[in-house]
Amino acid sequence: MPRIGIVIRDVYRRPGADALPAHLEDRYGIKVDKVTKLAPGVYRVHRLDGPSWVARAHLTARPAERAAADAEVLRLLERRGVRAERCAHPEPVSELDGRAIMVTKFVSGRRWPATPASYHALGLLLGQIHCLVTEAGPSQRPAGSLHHLPDYEGLPGQDLAAARAMLADLDGRVPAERQQVYESLQQLMARADDCTGLPETFVHPDPARVNAISSAAGPLLVDWTGAGRGPRLASLAVLLHSAGPAGAADVIRGYDENQELTAQELDRLEGVLWIRPLWLAAWQLWLAVVSAKVNRAHVPDGRQIATLAASARAAVPLN
Repeated sequence: MPRIGIVIRDVYRRPGADALPAHLEDRYGIKVDKVTKLAPGVYRVHRLDGPSWVARAHLTARPAERAAADAEVLRLLERRGVRAERCAHPEPVSELDGRAIMVTKFVSGRRWPATPASYHALGLLLGQIHCLVTEAGPSQRPAGSLHHLPDYEGLPGQDLAAARAMLADLDGRVPAERQQVYESLQQLMARADDCTGLPETFVHPDPARVNAISSAAGPLLVDWTGAGRGPRLASLAVLLHSAGPAGAADVIRGYDENQELTAQELDRLEGVLWIRPLWLAAWQLWLAVVSAKVNRAHVPDGRQIATLAASARAAVPLN
């Protein structure tokens, strides 16, 4: 396992637009006008001979087999008619300088809005996704964590393991001005619930509004990297964070049209809601300690998380 810092740096230093055009032209026989960066490692490929593609350059630490599994998941979603991005070619995964490159069709449209009706629609879509009947293979791989650190990809508990690993990597080198944040995060790790034993379904690991695009049929989710089978509550928790306390009830009402949360899930919701904020805070602190370009570190707001959990619980219909 490479040191965690090496992998984090690779997130921001993946090869850019210079190497992609020739590689894609040679691999697929297309003509590329230019590529533009959408996010770290994610590029829009503007073609001269057809609609745009998206090329995802994975980390060197993420095996190409996982990218191939991502493609299989997208094919399943297409067969099931789920609103999602589609593979751009029958063989969408290639390799460039030791990195898996996966190409999908570019989805045009605006980011999904932040309104009560839009959050209801996202909750409805997520509930439908959690009803998806999967097949043997990649759609049943352990899922629920983010894919940014490949050695910690899998069930939601891996996000907590990654947060602990990032904090451990800083041991002995945290400057005085960051020490209070560091110690607070160490203590707050105990508040998170890793979802062990909770109901599992097919899940999108990161169904936040930022990954939702407006389409004629409603919201369409992109970035299915690492999707598979895992605790549905962790996936729902990501969307709840995206909606915030003001939109949580709308998400729950939409979600409840397809999925009914159990009493155990409602009881453990607040603990599950701690997972992603702790991961993000540990990542931000790591950057603030090792990079002069980053000057902000934070501690998750426990009252905000408690309020979010209460708002979501209050919206669950009484049986």
